Amino acid sequence: MSLQPGPVRDDGLDRPNHLNHLSHLNRLIGGLGSDGGAITPSVYDTARVAVLLPDRPRTERMLDWLAHRQQPDGGWGSPETPPARDLPTLAAILALTPHPAHRATAERAAEFLRYHAPRHWAGPVPQDIPVGLELLLPPLLAQARTAHPTLPTTLYDALRALGEHRRRLIASHAPHPPGTAAVHSWESWGGWGGTSQPLPVDGSGGIGHSPAATAAGLHHLGAEDRAQADTLRTYLTRAAANRPPLLPTVWPIDVFERTWALHALALAGLLDHPRLADSCTRQLDLLQAALTPAGLGMSEHFAPDGDITATASLTLALAGRPTDPAVVEGFRHGDHYRTYPGELQPSLTTTAHALHARAHTGQTSPTGPVHRFLRERQGADGRWSGDKWHTSWIYTTAHVLFALPAGTATRRGIEALLAAQRPDGGWGAQHHATAGETGYAVLALHTHRTADTAPALARAAHWLARWQESGGVCDCLLWTGKETYCPQRVDRVVAHAALLAATRATRPGAPD
Repeated sequence: MSLQPGPVRDDGLDRPNHLNHLSHLNRLIGGLGSDGGAITPSVYDTARVAVLLPDRPRTERMLDWLAHRQQPDGGWGSPETPPARDLPTLAAILALTPHPAHRATAERAAEFLRYHAPRHWAGPVPQDIPVGLELLLPPLLAQARTAHPTLPTTLYDALRALGEHRRRLIASHAPHPPGTAAVHSWESWGGWGGTSQPLPVDGSGGIGHSPAATAAGLHHLGAEDRAQADTLRTYLTRAAANRPPLLPTVWPIDVFERTWALHALALAGLLDHPRLADSCTRQLDLLQAALTPAGLGMSEHFAPDGDITATASLTLALAGRPTDPAVVEGFRHGDHYRTYPGELQPSLTTTAHALHARAHTGQTSPTGPVHRFLRERQGADGRWSGDKWHTSWIYTTAHVLFALPAGTATRRGIEALLAAQRPDGGWGAQHHATAGETGYAVLALHTHRTADTAPALARAAHWLARWQESGGVCDCLLWTGKETYCPQRVDRVVAHAALLAATRATRPGAPD
Protein backbone atom coordinates (compact mmCIF):
# COMPACT_ATOMS: atom_id res chain seq x y z
CA MET A 1 0.00 0.00 0.00
CA SER A 2 1.21 3.52 -0.69
CA LEU A 3 2.13 5.57 2.35
CA GLN A 4 1.68 8.89 0.52
CA PRO A 5 -1.99 9.78 1.15
CA GLY A 6 -3.44 13.24 1.12
CA PRO A 7 -3.41 15.60 4.08
CA VAL A 8 -3.37 13.88 7.46
CA ARG A 9 -5.68 15.05 10.21
CA ASP A 10 -4.14 17.37 12.77
CA ASP A 11 -3.49 14.84 15.51
CA GLY A 12 0.10 15.65 16.37
CA LEU A 13 1.42 12.67 14.36
CA ASP A 14 2.58 14.48 11.23
CA ARG A 15 6.21 15.02 12.24
CA PRO A 16 8.86 12.95 10.42
CA ASN A 17 9.61 10.66 13.36
CA HIS A 18 5.92 10.01 13.97
CA LEU A 19 5.36 9.29 10.30
CA ASN A 20 8.14 6.75 10.59
CA HIS A 21 6.31 5.12 13.54
CA LEU A 22 3.11 5.06 11.50
CA SER A 23 4.89 3.52 8.53
CA HIS A 24 6.43 0.82 10.72
CA LEU A 25 3.10 0.14 12.42
CA ASN A 26 1.38 -0.10 9.04
CA ARG A 27 3.81 -2.83 7.97
CA LEU A 28 3.17 -4.70 11.21
CA ILE A 29 -0.59 -4.53 10.68
CA GLY A 30 -0.23 -5.80 7.14
CA GLY A 31 1.64 -8.87 8.40
CA LEU A 32 -0.79 -9.84 11.14
CA GLY A 33 -1.64 -13.53 11.01
CA SER A 34 1.06 -14.39 8.46
CA ASP A 35 2.98 -17.66 8.94
CA GLY A 36 0.52 -18.67 11.66
CA GLY A 37 1.61 -15.83 13.93
CA ALA A 38 4.94 -14.83 15.49
CA ILE A 39 5.79 -16.45 18.82
CA THR A 40 8.92 -17.10 20.88
CA PRO A 41 10.36 -20.64 21.12
CA SER A 42 9.41 -22.92 24.01
CA VAL A 43 11.73 -24.89 26.30
CA TYR A 44 9.02 -27.44 27.07
CA ASP A 45 7.92 -28.16 23.51
CA THR A 46 11.45 -28.11 22.11
CA ALA A 47 12.57 -30.54 24.83
CA ARG A 48 9.63 -32.88 24.28
CA VAL A 49 10.21 -32.97 20.53
CA ALA A 50 13.91 -33.75 21.17
CA VAL A 51 12.93 -36.70 23.42
CA LEU A 52 10.02 -38.08 21.42
CA LEU A 53 11.64 -37.65 18.00
CA PRO A 54 15.38 -38.05 18.64
CA ASP A 55 16.13 -38.72 14.98
CA ARG A 56 14.68 -35.40 13.88
CA PRO A 57 17.28 -33.22 12.09
CA ARG A 58 19.25 -30.72 14.19
CA THR A 59 18.41 -32.33 17.52
CA GLU A 60 21.89 -31.47 18.80
CA ARG A 61 21.21 -27.80 18.19
CA MET A 62 17.97 -28.13 20.14
CA LEU A 63 19.83 -29.65 23.08
CA ASP A 64 22.52 -26.95 22.99
CA TRP A 65 19.83 -24.26 22.96
CA LEU A 66 18.12 -25.88 25.95
CA ALA A 67 21.38 -25.99 27.89
CA HIS A 68 22.11 -22.33 27.17
CA ARG A 69 18.63 -21.31 28.35
CA GLN A 70 19.24 -22.66 31.86
CA GLN A 71 18.97 -19.95 34.50
CA PRO A 72 21.83 -19.33 36.98
CA ASP A 73 19.83 -21.07 39.73
CA GLY A 74 19.65 -24.28 37.68
CA GLY A 75 16.05 -24.09 36.52
CA TRP A 76 14.31 -22.92 33.37
CA GLY A 77 11.76 -20.14 33.15
CA SER A 78 11.73 -16.77 34.87
CA PRO A 79 12.32 -16.70 38.65
CA GLU A 80 9.53 -14.10 38.74
CA THR A 81 6.92 -16.71 37.73
CA PRO A 82 7.61 -19.74 39.97
CA PRO A 83 4.60 -21.91 38.95
CA ALA A 84 5.73 -21.74 35.32
CA ARG A 85 9.22 -23.16 36.00
CA ASP A 86 8.63 -26.80 36.95
CA LEU A 87 7.33 -28.08 33.62
CA PRO A 88 10.07 -26.68 31.34
CA THR A 89 12.69 -27.73 33.90
CA LEU A 90 11.45 -31.33 34.01
CA ALA A 91 11.20 -31.45 30.22
CA ALA A 92 14.76 -30.16 29.90
CA ILE A 93 16.00 -32.72 32.45
CA LEU A 94 14.50 -35.55 30.42
CA ALA A 95 15.97 -34.19 27.18
CA LEU A 96 19.48 -33.56 28.52
CA THR A 97 20.09 -36.44 30.96
CA PRO A 98 20.83 -39.15 28.33
CA HIS A 99 23.60 -37.04 26.76
CA PRO A 100 26.99 -37.05 28.58
CA ALA A 101 27.82 -33.53 27.40
CA HIS A 102 24.69 -32.21 29.13
CA ARG A 103 24.39 -34.49 32.15
CA ALA A 104 25.86 -31.97 34.59
CA THR A 105 23.30 -29.41 33.39
CA ALA A 106 20.52 -31.90 34.11
CA GLU A 107 21.92 -32.61 37.58
CA ARG A 108 21.91 -28.89 38.40
CA ALA A 109 18.29 -28.77 37.26
CA ALA A 110 17.33 -31.66 39.54
CA GLU A 111 18.98 -29.86 42.44
CA PHE A 112 16.99 -26.74 41.56
CA LEU A 113 13.68 -28.63 41.80
CA ARG A 114 14.66 -30.06 45.19
CA TYR A 115 14.78 -26.58 46.72
CA HIS A 116 12.20 -24.93 44.45
CA ALA A 117 9.30 -27.33 45.15
CA PRO A 118 9.18 -26.85 48.96
CA ARG A 119 9.07 -23.09 48.49
CA HIS A 120 6.28 -22.95 45.94
CA TRP A 121 4.19 -26.14 46.04
CA ALA A 122 3.65 -26.83 49.73
CA GLY A 123 0.25 -25.10 49.77
CA PRO A 124 -2.87 -24.99 47.60
CA VAL A 125 -2.55 -24.95 43.82
CA PRO A 126 -2.45 -21.33 42.55
CA GLN A 127 -5.23 -20.09 40.27
CA ASP A 128 -2.80 -18.92 37.59
CA ILE A 129 -0.89 -22.12 36.84
CA PRO A 130 0.26 -22.73 33.25
CA VAL A 131 -2.07 -24.41 30.78
CA GLY A 132 -2.42 -28.15 31.44
CA LEU A 133 0.21 -28.20 34.18
CA GLU A 134 -1.84 -30.54 36.37
CA LEU A 135 -1.99 -33.03 33.47
CA LEU A 136 1.52 -32.64 32.11
CA LEU A 137 3.78 -32.41 35.15
CA PRO A 138 3.01 -35.66 37.08
CA PRO A 139 3.96 -38.05 34.25
CA LEU A 140 7.15 -36.12 33.49
CA LEU A 141 8.08 -36.17 37.16
CA ALA A 142 7.60 -39.94 37.29
CA GLN A 143 9.83 -40.37 34.22
CA ALA A 144 12.54 -38.04 35.52
CA ARG A 145 12.76 -39.84 38.87
CA THR A 146 14.16 -42.90 37.10
CA ALA A 147 17.47 -41.09 36.57
CA HIS A 148 17.07 -38.61 39.45
CA PRO A 149 15.41 -40.59 42.29
CA THR A 150 15.67 -37.78 44.85
CA LEU A 151 13.36 -35.45 42.94
CA PRO A 152 10.44 -34.34 45.14
CA THR A 153 7.06 -35.99 44.66
CA THR A 154 4.76 -35.46 47.64
CA LEU A 155 4.99 -31.68 47.38
CA TYR A 156 3.12 -31.92 44.09
CA ASP A 157 0.28 -33.98 45.59
CA ALA A 158 -2.25 -31.12 45.40
CA LEU A 159 -1.39 -30.55 41.75
CA ARG A 160 -1.55 -34.28 41.09
CA ALA A 161 -5.02 -34.45 42.70
CA LEU A 162 -6.18 -31.58 40.51
CA GLY A 163 -4.83 -33.44 37.50
CA GLU A 164 -6.72 -36.59 38.43
CA HIS A 165 -9.90 -34.55 38.79
CA ARG A 166 -9.26 -32.96 35.40
CA ARG A 167 -8.66 -36.36 33.80
CA ARG A 168 -11.97 -37.67 35.12
CA LEU A 169 -13.77 -34.63 33.73
CA ILE A 170 -12.08 -35.00 30.36
CA ALA A 171 -12.74 -38.75 30.23
CA SER A 172 -16.40 -38.19 31.07
CA HIS A 173 -16.78 -35.97 28.00
CA ALA A 174 -14.80 -38.15 25.59
CA PRO A 175 -14.32 -38.41 22.70
CA HIS A 176 -12.79 -34.99 22.14
CA PRO A 177 -12.79 -33.72 18.56
CA PRO A 178 -9.63 -32.37 16.96
CA GLY A 179 -8.84 -28.75 17.72
CA THR A 180 -10.48 -28.67 21.16
CA ALA A 181 -9.02 -27.53 24.48
CA ALA A 182 -8.55 -31.02 25.95
CA VAL A 183 -6.59 -32.15 22.89
CA HIS A 184 -4.07 -29.33 23.43
CA SER A 185 -2.56 -31.53 26.20
CA TRP A 186 -2.93 -34.79 24.24
CA GLU A 187 0.69 -35.77 24.95
CA SER A 188 -0.22 -36.31 28.61
CA TRP A 189 -2.87 -38.92 27.94
CA GLY A 190 -2.57 -40.38 24.44
CA GLY A 191 -6.30 -40.13 23.85
CA TRP A 192 -7.78 -41.37 27.15
CA GLY A 193 -8.77 -44.41 25.24
CA GLY A 194 -5.44 -45.76 24.13
CA THR A 195 -3.25 -44.84 21.20
CA SER A 196 -5.16 -47.27 18.98
CA GLN A 197 -7.80 -44.59 18.51
CA PRO A 198 -7.41 -42.24 15.51
CA LEU A 199 -5.11 -39.33 16.17
CA PRO A 200 -7.06 -36.06 16.65
CA VAL A 201 -5.30 -34.22 13.83
CA ASP A 202 -6.94 -30.87 13.04
CA GLY A 203 -6.83 -28.67 9.98
CA SER A 204 -3.45 -27.21 10.95
CA GLY A 205 -1.92 -30.64 10.38
CA GLY A 206 -1.05 -31.02 14.05
CA ILE A 207 -2.65 -32.23 17.28
CA GLY A 208 -4.22 -29.61 19.51
CA HIS A 209 -2.15 -26.75 18.04
CA SER A 210 0.63 -28.16 20.24
CA PRO A 211 4.08 -29.18 18.96
CA ALA A 212 4.54 -31.43 22.01
CA ALA A 213 1.21 -33.18 21.45
CA THR A 214 1.97 -33.51 17.74
CA ALA A 215 5.38 -35.02 18.47
CA ALA A 216 3.72 -37.51 20.84
CA GLY A 217 1.28 -38.49 18.10
CA LEU A 218 4.09 -38.95 15.61
CA HIS A 219 6.06 -41.00 18.17
CA HIS A 220 3.12 -43.39 18.65
CA LEU A 221 2.08 -43.56 15.02
CA GLY A 222 2.38 -46.89 13.29
CA ALA A 223 5.00 -47.16 10.56
CA GLU A 224 2.35 -48.04 8.00
CA ASP A 225 0.59 -44.66 8.16
CA ARG A 226 3.10 -42.68 6.13
CA ALA A 227 0.63 -40.08 4.88
CA GLN A 228 -0.42 -39.03 8.38
CA ALA A 229 3.21 -39.09 9.57
CA ASP A 230 4.09 -36.71 6.74
CA THR A 231 1.23 -34.43 7.77
CA LEU A 232 2.49 -34.29 11.36
CA ARG A 233 6.09 -33.71 10.28
CA THR A 234 4.98 -30.88 8.02
CA TYR A 235 3.13 -29.28 10.93
CA LEU A 236 6.28 -29.38 13.10
CA THR A 237 8.37 -27.90 10.29
CA ARG A 238 5.90 -25.06 9.79
CA ALA A 239 5.57 -24.44 13.53
CA ALA A 240 9.36 -24.07 13.77
CA ALA A 241 9.60 -21.77 10.75
CA ASN A 242 10.27 -18.62 12.80
CA ARG A 243 13.35 -20.04 14.57
CA PRO A 244 14.13 -23.52 13.23
CA PRO A 245 14.51 -26.08 14.69
CA LEU A 246 13.04 -24.63 17.92
CA LEU A 247 9.31 -25.11 18.61
CA PRO A 248 6.78 -22.67 20.10
CA THR A 249 4.38 -23.62 22.87
CA VAL A 250 1.33 -23.19 20.62
CA TRP A 251 0.83 -22.77 16.87
CA PRO A 252 -0.89 -21.46 14.80
CA ILE A 253 -2.24 -18.37 16.57
CA ASP A 254 -3.09 -16.20 13.57
CA VAL A 255 -6.64 -15.30 14.66
CA PHE A 256 -5.52 -14.54 18.22
CA GLU A 257 -2.68 -12.37 16.92
CA ARG A 258 -5.00 -10.44 14.61
CA THR A 259 -7.61 -9.97 17.35
CA TRP A 260 -5.29 -8.69 20.07
CA ALA A 261 -3.42 -6.34 17.74
CA LEU A 262 -6.62 -4.81 16.36
CA HIS A 263 -8.00 -4.52 19.90
CA ALA A 264 -4.99 -2.39 20.89
CA LEU A 265 -5.35 -0.25 17.79
CA ALA A 266 -9.05 0.28 18.57
CA LEU A 267 -8.24 1.35 22.13
CA ALA A 268 -5.65 3.78 20.79
CA GLY A 269 -8.18 5.24 18.34
CA LEU A 270 -6.01 4.34 15.35
CA LEU A 271 -8.18 1.98 13.29
CA ASP A 272 -9.32 4.82 11.03
CA HIS A 273 -6.07 6.78 10.90
CA PRO A 274 -5.51 7.73 7.23
CA ARG A 275 -2.10 6.07 7.14
CA LEU A 276 -3.36 2.86 8.73
CA ALA A 277 -6.98 2.59 7.65
CA ASP A 278 -6.50 0.45 4.54
CA SER A 279 -4.42 -2.18 6.39
CA CYS A 280 -6.78 -2.12 9.38
CA THR A 281 -9.82 -2.52 7.14
CA ARG A 282 -8.34 -5.62 5.48
CA GLN A 283 -7.57 -7.17 8.86
CA LEU A 284 -11.00 -6.25 10.26
CA ASP A 285 -12.61 -7.87 7.23
CA LEU A 286 -10.69 -11.09 7.93
CA LEU A 287 -11.68 -10.98 11.61
CA GLN A 288 -15.35 -10.35 10.84
CA ALA A 289 -15.43 -13.17 8.28
CA ALA A 290 -13.90 -15.58 10.80
CA LEU A 291 -16.38 -14.84 13.62
CA THR A 292 -19.08 -17.52 13.64
CA PRO A 293 -22.30 -17.82 15.67
CA ALA A 294 -20.35 -20.18 17.96
CA GLY A 295 -17.50 -17.71 18.42
CA LEU A 296 -13.86 -17.63 17.47
CA GLY A 297 -10.74 -19.62 18.36
CA MET A 298 -7.01 -18.98 18.18
CA SER A 299 -7.07 -20.11 14.54
CA GLU A 300 -9.75 -21.27 12.13
CA HIS A 301 -8.85 -24.85 13.07
CA PHE A 302 -9.31 -24.52 16.85
CA ALA A 303 -12.48 -24.47 18.92
CA PRO A 304 -13.98 -21.09 19.84
CA ASP A 305 -13.12 -19.69 23.25
CA GLY A 306 -14.71 -16.99 25.34
CA ASP A 307 -11.67 -14.73 25.46
CA ILE A 308 -10.98 -14.46 21.73
CA THR A 309 -14.70 -14.36 20.96
CA ALA A 310 -15.31 -11.49 23.39
CA THR A 311 -12.23 -9.53 22.33
CA ALA A 312 -13.02 -9.93 18.63
CA SER A 313 -16.65 -8.89 19.19
CA LEU A 314 -15.52 -5.88 21.20
CA THR A 315 -12.96 -4.86 18.59
CA LEU A 316 -15.47 -5.09 15.76
CA ALA A 317 -17.98 -3.06 17.81
CA LEU A 318 -15.33 -0.40 18.55
CA ALA A 319 -14.70 -0.27 14.80
CA GLY A 320 -18.40 0.45 14.23
CA ARG A 321 -19.17 -2.97 12.79
CA PRO A 322 -22.28 -4.98 13.69
CA THR A 323 -21.93 -7.81 16.20
CA ASP A 324 -24.31 -10.24 17.84
CA PRO A 325 -24.17 -9.99 21.67
CA ALA A 326 -25.45 -13.57 21.93
CA VAL A 327 -22.17 -14.98 20.69
CA VAL A 328 -20.37 -13.59 23.76
CA GLU A 329 -23.19 -14.48 26.12
CA GLY A 330 -22.77 -18.13 25.20
CA PHE A 331 -19.65 -18.18 27.41
CA ARG A 332 -21.39 -16.70 30.46
CA HIS A 333 -21.12 -18.77 33.65
CA GLY A 334 -22.92 -17.08 36.52
CA ASP A 335 -21.06 -13.93 37.46
CA HIS A 336 -18.13 -14.40 35.05
CA TYR A 337 -17.26 -15.63 31.57
CA ARG A 338 -15.41 -18.84 30.76
CA THR A 339 -12.61 -19.18 28.27
CA TYR A 340 -13.41 -22.87 27.63
CA PRO A 341 -16.26 -25.11 28.82
CA GLY A 342 -15.47 -26.93 32.07
CA GLU A 343 -12.86 -24.40 33.09
CA LEU A 344 -11.78 -24.79 36.73
CA GLN A 345 -9.86 -21.52 37.10
CA PRO A 346 -11.76 -18.47 35.81
CA SER A 347 -9.93 -15.67 34.00
CA LEU A 348 -10.20 -12.04 35.03
CA THR A 349 -9.25 -10.80 31.57
CA THR A 350 -11.68 -13.07 29.73
CA THR A 351 -14.44 -11.71 31.96
CA ALA A 352 -13.21 -8.14 31.45
CA HIS A 353 -13.22 -8.53 27.65
CA ALA A 354 -16.74 -9.97 27.71
CA LEU A 355 -17.96 -7.23 30.04
CA HIS A 356 -16.44 -4.53 27.85
CA ALA A 357 -18.07 -6.03 24.76
CA ARG A 358 -21.43 -6.21 26.48
CA ALA A 359 -21.14 -2.71 27.95
CA HIS A 360 -20.22 -1.21 24.58
CA THR A 361 -23.46 -2.53 23.12
CA GLY A 362 -25.51 -1.48 26.16
CA GLN A 363 -26.16 -5.05 27.29
CA THR A 364 -25.03 -4.81 30.92
CA SER A 365 -25.46 -2.74 34.07
CA PRO A 366 -22.58 -1.14 36.05
CA THR A 367 -24.12 -2.60 39.21
CA GLY A 368 -24.53 -6.11 37.83
CA PRO A 369 -22.86 -9.35 39.02
CA VAL A 370 -20.06 -9.32 36.43
CA HIS A 371 -19.01 -5.83 37.50
CA ARG A 372 -19.04 -7.03 41.10
CA PHE A 373 -16.97 -10.11 40.15
CA LEU A 374 -14.21 -7.83 38.86
CA ARG A 375 -14.44 -5.17 41.57
CA GLU A 376 -14.31 -7.76 44.36
CA ARG A 377 -11.08 -9.20 42.96
CA GLN A 378 -9.21 -5.92 43.08
CA GLY A 379 -6.34 -6.07 45.56
CA ALA A 380 -5.85 -3.73 48.48
CA ASP A 381 -3.08 -2.08 46.45
CA GLY A 382 -5.52 -1.26 43.63
CA ARG A 383 -4.15 -3.94 41.33
CA TRP A 384 -5.80 -6.87 39.62
CA SER A 385 -3.47 -9.87 39.40
CA GLY A 386 -3.35 -13.65 39.15
CA ASP A 387 -4.84 -14.02 35.68
CA LYS A 388 -4.40 -17.38 33.95
CA TRP A 389 -3.40 -15.98 30.54
CA HIS A 390 -0.76 -13.40 31.48
CA THR A 391 1.72 -13.23 34.36
CA SER A 392 1.87 -9.43 34.66
CA TRP A 393 -0.50 -7.60 36.98
CA ILE A 394 -0.01 -4.57 34.71
CA TYR A 395 -1.61 -6.39 31.78
CA THR A 396 -4.46 -7.72 33.93
CA THR A 397 -5.11 -4.37 35.60
CA ALA A 398 -5.11 -2.54 32.27
CA HIS A 399 -7.62 -4.94 30.70
CA VAL A 400 -9.98 -4.70 33.66
CA LEU A 401 -9.70 -0.91 33.51
CA PHE A 402 -10.65 -0.95 29.81
CA ALA A 403 -13.93 -2.61 30.83
CA LEU A 404 -14.93 -0.74 33.99
CA PRO A 405 -16.66 2.64 34.00
CA ALA A 406 -15.38 5.53 36.08
CA GLY A 407 -15.67 4.94 39.81
CA THR A 408 -13.73 4.09 42.94
CA ALA A 409 -12.28 0.82 41.62
CA THR A 410 -11.18 2.49 38.40
CA ARG A 411 -9.55 5.38 40.24
CA ARG A 412 -7.64 2.99 42.51
CA GLY A 413 -6.49 0.97 39.50
CA ILE A 414 -5.22 4.07 37.73
CA GLU A 415 -3.44 5.18 40.90
CA ALA A 416 -1.76 1.77 41.11
CA LEU A 417 -0.50 2.10 37.53
CA LEU A 418 0.74 5.66 38.11
CA ALA A 419 2.58 4.58 41.27
CA ALA A 420 4.24 1.69 39.42
CA GLN A 421 5.68 3.75 36.56
CA ARG A 422 9.46 3.45 36.65
CA PRO A 423 11.79 6.45 36.72
CA ASP A 424 12.71 5.74 33.08
CA GLY A 425 9.04 6.14 32.05
CA GLY A 426 8.24 2.47 31.39
CA TRP A 427 6.30 -0.21 33.22
CA GLY A 428 7.35 -3.74 34.13
CA ALA A 429 6.17 -6.16 36.78
CA GLN A 430 9.55 -7.88 36.91
CA HIS A 431 13.07 -6.48 36.91
CA HIS A 432 12.74 -4.00 34.05
CA ALA A 433 10.22 -2.23 31.89
CA THR A 434 8.89 -4.03 28.82
CA ALA A 435 7.30 -2.71 25.66
CA GLY A 436 4.12 -4.76 26.01
CA GLU A 437 3.47 -3.83 29.64
CA THR A 438 4.30 -0.18 29.01
CA GLY A 439 1.98 -0.21 26.02
CA TYR A 440 -0.96 -1.62 27.95
CA ALA A 441 -0.39 0.74 30.89
CA VAL A 442 -0.42 3.67 28.46
CA LEU A 443 -3.63 2.46 26.81
CA ALA A 444 -5.31 2.17 30.23
CA LEU A 445 -4.25 5.72 31.17
CA HIS A 446 -5.31 6.88 27.71
CA THR A 447 -8.75 5.29 28.23
CA HIS A 448 -9.23 7.08 31.57
CA ARG A 449 -7.04 10.11 30.93
CA THR A 450 -7.24 13.24 33.03
CA ALA A 451 -4.88 16.12 33.71
CA ASP A 452 -3.21 13.89 36.33
CA THR A 453 -2.27 11.22 33.78
CA ALA A 454 -0.67 13.59 31.24
CA PRO A 455 2.83 13.67 32.82
CA ALA A 456 2.93 9.86 33.02
CA LEU A 457 1.86 9.56 29.39
CA ALA A 458 4.56 12.01 28.32
CA ARG A 459 7.27 10.04 30.17
CA ALA A 460 5.96 6.80 28.68
CA ALA A 461 6.04 8.29 25.18
CA HIS A 462 9.75 9.02 25.65
CA TRP A 463 10.38 5.45 26.86
CA LEU A 464 8.49 3.94 23.94
CA ALA A 465 10.26 6.21 21.45
CA ARG A 466 13.64 5.06 22.79
CA TRP A 467 12.47 1.44 22.57
CA GLN A 468 11.40 1.91 18.94
CA GLU A 469 14.68 3.64 18.04
CA SER A 470 16.66 0.79 19.61
CA GLY A 471 15.07 -1.77 17.28
CA GLY A 472 11.72 -2.47 18.94
CA VAL A 473 12.43 -6.06 20.04
CA CYS A 474 9.75 -7.96 21.96
CA ASP A 475 10.89 -11.22 23.56
CA CYS A 476 9.53 -10.83 27.11
CA LEU A 477 7.97 -14.12 28.24
CA LEU A 478 4.92 -12.89 30.13
CA TRP A 479 1.98 -14.57 28.40
CA THR A 480 0.90 -17.95 29.76
CA GLY A 481 0.55 -21.17 27.79
CA LYS A 482 2.08 -24.46 28.83
CA GLU A 483 4.97 -22.18 29.68
CA THR A 484 5.40 -18.43 29.42
CA TYR A 485 5.88 -16.99 25.95
CA CYS A 486 5.64 -13.80 23.90
CA PRO A 487 3.34 -13.27 20.88
CA GLN A 488 5.82 -10.87 19.36
CA ARG A 489 3.68 -9.08 16.79
CA VAL A 490 0.99 -8.46 19.40
CA ASP A 491 3.38 -6.82 21.86
CA ARG A 492 5.00 -4.77 19.12
CA VAL A 493 1.66 -3.48 17.81
CA VAL A 494 0.57 -2.66 21.37
CA ALA A 495 3.77 -0.70 22.00
CA HIS A 496 3.62 1.24 18.72
CA ALA A 497 -0.08 2.00 19.15
CA ALA A 498 0.54 3.20 22.69
CA LEU A 499 3.42 5.42 21.56
CA LEU A 500 1.17 7.14 19.03
CA ALA A 501 -1.73 7.40 21.49
CA ALA A 502 0.50 8.93 24.16
CA THR A 503 2.03 11.35 21.65
CA ARG A 504 -1.39 12.50 20.51
CA ALA A 505 -2.76 12.78 24.06
CA THR A 506 0.13 14.91 25.32
CA ARG A 507 0.45 17.34 22.40
CA PRO A 508 -0.27 20.98 23.24
CA GLY A 509 -3.99 21.61 23.26
CA ALA A 510 -4.97 17.95 23.50
CA PRO A 511 -8.31 17.44 25.28
CA ASP A 512 -8.37 15.91 28.76
